[in-house]
Amino acid sequence: MRPRPIPLLSALAALVPLAPMAPMAPMAPGAPEARWSPQDPPGTPGTEKARDDDGSRPLRRILHLAGGTTLRGVTRRSEDGAWEVRSGGGWRRLPPEAVVRAVPERAVRAELRARERVTPDDDPVARAGVGSWALGEGLLEEGLTTLETLLAAHPDLPAARAALATHAHRFDLPRVDPLAEDAQGASDELRRWASARSTTSREMAVLELARLRDREGLEEVLVRDLFAGTVQRRSFATLALRRLFPGHALRPLIHRAVLDSSEDVRTGAARALRTTGRVGVIVPVAKALDSTHPKVRLHAAQALGHMGYPSAVEPLITRLAALQSGSAGHTVPHSHIFVGRQFAFIQDFDVEVAQFQAVADPQINVLVEGEVLDVGVRSVRDAYFVSESRAIRTSLEQLTGERPGRTNRSWLGWWEENRARWGAVAQADAPTMERGR
Repeated sequence: MRPRPIPLLSALAALVPLAPMAPMAPMAPGAPEARWSPQDPPGTPGTEKARDDDGSRPLRRILHLAGGTTLRGVTRRSEDGAWEVRSGGGWRRLPPEAVVRAVPERAVRAELRARERVTPDDDPVARAGVGSWALGEGLLEEGLTTLETLLAAHPDLPAARAALATHAHRFDLPRVDPLAEDAQGASDELRRWASARSTTSREMAVLELARLRDREGLEEVLVRDLFAGTVQRRSFATLALRRLFPGHALRPLIHRAVLDSSEDVRTGAARALRTTGRVGVIVPVAKALDSTHPKVRLHAAQALGHMGYPSAVEPLITRLAALQSGSAGHTVPHSHIFVGRQFAFIQDFDVEVAQFQAVADPQINVLVEGEVLDVGVRSVRDAYFVSESRAIRTSLEQLTGERPGRTNRSWLGWWEENRARWGAVAQADAPTMERGR
């Protein structure tokens, strides 16, 4: 089960800016960035009200502070021009120079709704731009919700990650000492904190981990976390390795991608293997498709889909054909069987004479009639046939983008028509399929 999203709103009460976080690792060349293309639409709801607000009456506002953070709550402006924030049963006064700008919350939320209405649902980059704008304007919960939804659909969306990197300084989370020589001790609190948080929180925690100078020690810590006793710790380790050490820790990641009991961990490990760009990582996973353990076969089929390498199409089709034929790669029992019956009868008597008496000793024999058949089990099917077939078809959809049908036969027919285009030899050097933009 995925960790329940927990918005990072603890920084809202801070009146001084947090230390800026390290910039996110460089994106791939040509990767799009978060954007908001048109200028603000004219007549945005609440604009006039924002202009008319002189701050004299208590109202929910968003205060933009000098350090780059924001404060959201009920505020008012005193007679001398200083801003006050309602805190508990009283008012907390802010230094006059601390507030750069004050906007009624209602007006900002109205503008957010206007931006969302004109942003296409099928343009994740533009929607990431809306989320970034919301964070910049102090709508932290709304902005995080938007980015959380985008990352759930597009786990590696560069625009969403760039938005989090830009605004990470607005949130309060455990910090690391970049110069610490012990990566484990320096990151323990942060890793424990991130394990129980949402995707957006974890992404910002990875940005903080990137500041550590002890890279070798950090990698060792994260590999150990792959085998931790809690699902949350293992899941966060797959994300951190994927972001900070692409192409490293291949063997433990393959192990987790196929054998972990948690679907979230298996998916995270498979995505980490996708970032390596090495098509050879599919080999041990593809071999697991022939395992005698049904769950291992199921997990391997799912992992190949999440890994995103087109070369996995042919092994998946081969497994699907085996399932359809009924053999599924198993060695079926083979033996002989006898079908018939037996009769007992008296064949003769042995007659003996002793002490003037005759004794007849009967001789019993057995008659057998019937035939011996050479038999073998024609096919083996188990309870995982349906779920394994469904997992393979889902992975094929992920890898090819095709949807020929919801049956094994439809996919086998598709393969006959597209074998040349999707054969393993033709796809050996093809890049991994990208999800999202």
